[in-house]
Amino acid sequence: MYAQGHRAQQRAQDVARPKPARGPRPGTRPPGSEALLSLQRTAGNAAVVRAVTPMVQRVAVTDPRSRQPVETSRLTPEERVQLAAQLLRAKKTKELDRLRAAHPDERDSLSERALRAIMPRYRDVHAESEGESESEDPNVFYRTLRPEELPLRNGLRPPVGHDPSKSAADHIRAGSRAKVKSSWVSFTRSLKTAAAWAAENESRIAKVKLPAGARVEDGRVYDTTDPEQLAAVFGGNGGSAENFAKASQEVVVKGGLGAEAVLEVFKAKYLSPEEYEQHKTAPTTDSGLYAVVRTRAKVTENKQKLRPKPIGIYNHQETALAAPKRKDRDDSPENDERRNRARITS
Repeated sequence: MYAQGHRAQQRAQDVARPKPARGPRPGTRPPGSEALLSLQRTAGNAAVVRAVTPMVQRVAVTDPRSRQPVETSRLTPEERVQLAAQLLRAKKTKELDRLRAAHPDERDSLSERALRAIMPRYRDVHAESEGESESEDPNVFYRTLRPEELPLRNGLRPPVGHDPSKSAADHIRAGSRAKVKSSWVSFTRSLKTAAAWAAENESRIAKVKLPAGARVEDGRVYDTTDPEQLAAVFGGNGGSAENFAKASQEVVVKGGLGAEAVLEVFKAKYLSPEEYEQHKTAPTTDSGLYAVVRTRAKVTENKQKLRPKPIGIYNHQETALAAPKRKDRDDSPENDERRNRARITS
């Protein structure tokens, strides 16, 4: 009896004693990273588990707008994308690398989404398109000129009879077909975009530079390639007008710019594919040629994508003292001078 009681006591102690951790039986869990991670946790290999699990480091990145350090772990994913976009725009590559390193699970998506936020293109690129031609200088713009515009003499100003109460959003929505013009004057950051419009009628293009301090004046200049300025114009409700402004890299300036802001004047016309290839592959013999570009592909109403067209951009000798062609330019400087000039009678 003593032996039986001892064995019963031994069995009770064995049941109460904690058993060693065992992994799942073969075949009960599919092979893969999850099964391996489960085995590592079961075996108590905490060091390996920590190495496999992505960790977010607490890193402070300097915001280029406020110039203050921001702890990125406290931001939402959307706020981190906005911060990455600002760093890209400010060319703060080291700060951007720190942001990406602090969030390894968002490393690739941060860069991609930030690029989408600051790039003006919102559709696929045609195989023969040369991409965007955004000016490297954020203060250099281009404008396709109307026949009566004399940039070297009068600058680029709103037409006579414009409505000063119209907003920048109203100006962009109405476009060039507006019966009553606004006090805003449109430009583009892209020489290619201006050339595509000008080549339709072999029109002229003015290259201008925004005067120092003009951007500081609140509400005078809106650059739609900047998401914040675009939101200030449309409030996120611009619809097709907002998309058009982004695709055209449009910049609107209230009151326009004076003649002192005009750097150069060009003229654009279509080239044949053979002429385009010749200018691209060999030194040009045309001294007046400034650049050759190819337009972006256009989609017709029948959803057919047209091939990009080659365009030549030529230096143009503007006649600064030419008279305007439109009768509504009575208050222009040359008409004031002509009105004050003494008449010679015989």
